[in-house]
Amino acid sequence: MLNYLYVPLLMLLLLQCDNDTATAPEKPAGTYAVAEGIKFGQEFTVQQFDQVTLYGGDTPRKLHVTAGELNDSRCPAKATCVQYGSASLVLSASNSQGKAENIQLCIGACGAGGIRSTHSATVAVGETAYIFRLVEVQPFPGLEREGDAKRAKLIVEKIGGAAS
Repeated sequence: MLNYLYVPLLMLLLLQCDNDTATAPEKPAGTYAVAEGIKFGQEFTVQQFDQVTLYGGDTPRKLHVTAGELNDSRCPAKATCVQYGSASLVLSASNSQGKAENIQLCIGACGAGGIRSTHSATVAVGETAYIFRLVEVQPFPGLEREGDAKRAKLIVEKIGGAAS
C-alpha cells in the first residue's frame, strides 16, 4: 500500500522539475505592449516582443517596429571580467511599402572596432530609408532589481524615400 503513495509523489516531483527548467522567456501571444504615437527622432523604450508605431515627417506613412531577441552578456557592474561582453537587439520593421526583418543592433564589444556605447544601422523598408539607433540597454547587469525586465532605448529617424 505504501508503494502506491510513492508513485503520485514521484510524478508530482517530475512535473515540478519540468516546470522549473523552462528556458525561453516567451510572452504568450497578445501580451506584448503596443505603443503608438511615437514620432521619428523621439527616444523610446521597448522590451522583448514589444511593438511600436512611429510617424511624422512629410508623408503620412507609419512605421511599425517589433522588438525580437534582446540579449545582454555585458560584464556585470563591480565584477572583473576577461571580456566586456555585449548587449544586442534584433528588430523587424514594416510599413505599407514593405518589410525589413532582422535589423541587428549591438552595443559593447561587438566584434572588430572596440567597445561602442551606441550602434546605428541604416535600413530600407520599402522605398523609405531609416536610421535605427540603439542608445542603451537597461538595467546594466549587476544593477538589476528583482522583477526588472531588460529594456532597450531606441531612436528611429526617417532619412529619405518617395513621398506618397
